[in-house]
Amino acid sequence: MTVPLDGRPAGLGPLPPEDGELAPEALVVVAPAAALPELPRLYPLLVRALDLGRHQGLHGLYDVTGFAGRIALTEQPHLGALLSRRLLADLDPADAFHRRLALTALAFLDNGRRLDQTAAALFTHPHTVRYRLGRLRQITSASLTDGDGGPLAALHWWWALTAWLESPTQH
Repeated sequence: MTVPLDGRPAGLGPLPPEDGELAPEALVVVAPAAALPELPRLYPLLVRALDLGRHQGLHGLYDVTGFAGRIALTEQPHLGALLSRRLLADLDPADAFHRRLALTALAFLDNGRRLDQTAAALFTHPHTVRYRLGRLRQITSASLTDGDGGPLAALHWWWALTAWLESPTQH
């Protein structure tokens, strides 16, 4: 059962709705089971996830934990801008090729730093992905592939690229 809460349908239940129960255009975000005292802390996260999902044009059923990184990063936009300045200072926002390099690098990170999967996601050849990553390295003097910077280095790159691409000055 759902009831309006802050102008949005909200509900509590033992199980999430089945996919067949959702309208095709619906976006539903659910949380893992939680004790009643946790609900006031969960609700803002669910609302934030819904807003982000709508912004991305998503439809269907999603778990709020799938939005965890995006929620955390959107709460600190200035930090994302600082990372962009540090890692991507030599990219020119007015240069379409630089934008393509950033999109390729972001796809590379989103696909587990796998050339083949990145190429498939971008509908291009793995050599093209390798070339673009090489050009990005030449321009920024930093690499997404060298060494083992660990998950935090990948997160910093992902955050910097996302912030750079989403910045109003980049369009």
